[in-house]
Amino acid sequence: MRPRITEDSWLDDDDPARRKPGKKPIRKNARTLGQDEGNATVTEIFPNQAAALLDGAAKPCLCGYKMSTLAFGAAVRERSPVCVNDRVRVEAGVITRRCERRNRLIRPAPNARDPVFHVLAANMDCMVVVSSAAAPGFSPGLVDRFLVAASAQNIERILCVNKVDLAGPSGTRPWSHYQSSGALVVETSALKGLGTERLLALVRGRTAVFCGQSGAGKTSLLRRLLDDSEYGRIGAVNERSGWGRHTTSGAVLLPGPEGSTFIDTPGVMNFGLVGVKRGGLLEHFPELRAAALRCGRDCLHDGEPACGLTGLPRYASYRSIRSGLA
Repeated sequence: MRPRITEDSWLDDDDPARRKPGKKPIRKNARTLGQDEGNATVTEIFPNQAAALLDGAAKPCLCGYKMSTLAFGAAVRERSPVCVNDRVRVEAGVITRRCERRNRLIRPAPNARDPVFHVLAANMDCMVVVSSAAAPGFSPGLVDRFLVAASAQNIERILCVNKVDLAGPSGTRPWSHYQSSGALVVETSALKGLGTERLLALVRGRTAVFCGQSGAGKTSLLRRLLDDSEYGRIGAVNERSGWGRHTTSGAVLLPGPEGSTFIDTPGVMNFGLVGVKRGGLLEHFPELRAAALRCGRDCLHDGEPACGLTGLPRYASYRSIRSGLA
């Protein structure tokens, strides 16, 4: 029986479950091009194809790609040889080369049988991590993982807390301390249009990737920023679980106002880190790193009674992330 292709597997062009008996994956070392050698930008990924916007064109076109020229033979194997916002070389309707990336948003591929990684997007100026004040509640663990991923790639971080209208005038703000995390904090309500002008001012003219927890209202927020009431499909929060229903199935590149470019990514409930080691994690928590100067040389910042990080707002999140890293 042919395996069912799901959101978690269709990008993996080299899935062992679909591989023909005796056929080995391609392991060549393709050459990446310089950014100025590309002639198109990838806008969306499909099974065995990608939509690419050729320089000067009004609309993207559907292109195939050749694994023989895009298999890079790296230690980190990617589900797809290209990702959204990759600069590429297109010849006769085929993507033949990929350009060097300034940065990337990467995670372990869900349900992969081999060590495979999913690059959601590349070449970003900033990351907008969208969480919500309520329905579902603010998720600091997931927020911190996205912020660490952005910091590791030197991507500017913006924390957008949506649905603040549901928090109430006297509601607690468990995100208020994030100003010391190195991220800009913006409170919004996509439903009522609160805070969206400030957010737009921060991303105007830039390439921004929007990511975050499922059900936080990211699609509704993008509707406001794009001034497009028809963009996306809105899914209600599941009343039993409290989690949002996924409405975006894959990353997509969107033209924004005044030269802006927005990358919409699927909402998630968890996010694994790639390329971040336990010994280097503290560098991505600037307020904890500053507090660590009060510790002795032998302090591992992992629950020691005299640790200078004890009691700080993001310390629990730091330890949780640290416990899962090598």
